[in-house]
This record gives sequence, structure tokens and C-alpha cells, in this order.
Amino acid sequence: MKFVMIYGPSGIGKESIARELAKRNGWKLFPQHLAFDISSAVIGFGNDGFERHQRKICLDAFETIAEDSASGIVFTFCYVSPSSDYFINGLLDFLNRHEISADFVHLECELDEHIRRVTSEGRKNTNKIQKKEYLLDYLEKFDFAAKIPGANSTVLDTTNLSVLESVAKIEASIST
Repeated sequence: MKFVMIYGPSGIGKESIARELAKRNGWKLFPQHLAFDISSAVIGFGNDGFERHQRKICLDAFETIAEDSASGIVFTFCYVSPSSDYFINGLLDFLNRHEISADFVHLECELDEHIRRVTSEGRKNTNKIQKKEYLLDYLEKFDFAAKIPGANSTVLDTTNLSVLESVAKIEASIST
């Protein structure tokens, strides 16, 4: 089984790229925001147990997908050091236990393009960041340039790339 984690800040295009990558390769897609939304509703963001609950949802989903003999998983994630390291440790343990080959792709883009994406019509009526001022505050609070410890990450600047061009670059860089 193949595992690809696409990570970076909200609004950068992770899910759009992941959706196309999964479709082209017949892999399952699991966006982190699904676990985030459930954990926010059940525990409350920032409350004790939030990270543990979110980690459990994701790892349980990965276990189920692995048991179903899927050929791959594409997972989107907002990595924030050090608060995400608890999740990452569980993920790396899961990958090792199942002897799953993993690739980590860190997306980035120029600020003006990032703002354009966040404020685009396609993000309306979602539970995601949609305003420039929220994005700027979010980017100031967290270090999204940090790489995941224990993982070799490919960095992909998507500023001038379409979703299809981004997927082609990812496919060319990942091990099969």
C-alpha cells in the first residue's frame, strides 16, 4: 500500500490536489479536516483530549483502509510543530507496523496567490478559512514552513501550477 501525505497551511490547495492524485491512482482520500471537525464538535478545539481524539479518528480510518486492502491513501494535513508531533509519532508507528511506503509533500505558494485561493468562490459555504485577515492571522500564529521530523519531504511551490500540473509533479517525485 502507498501513503502520500500532502501538508501545508489551510487554503493552499491540499485537498484539491489530493483529490485529483487519489482519483488518478485509484487511492483513498482522507482529508484531516474531517477528523478536525469531528474532534472540534466532540471535544472542542484547544481543549484537553482534542489532539488525542483527532489522532484516534485518523489512525482508525487508516487501519480500516489498510484492512480493506486499498492500494493507497492520500492524506491532507496542516502540520504545526510541535503540537502536531503527537499525531506524527502515531502515524509513523502505523506506517512502520504495516510496512507502508510513504511520501510526504509540503505545499507552499506565494502570499498573494494564497490569499486569492482562500478568498475564491470555491471556498464559499465551507467550514474553512475564507477571509484574508483570518489567513494572515493564522499564518502569523503558526510556523507552516516547518518540515515533519523523521520524514523526508518534497517541497512543491504551487504558485504558478494548476491542480493537474501539481499532481504530475507529485507523481514524478514519489516512490512507487
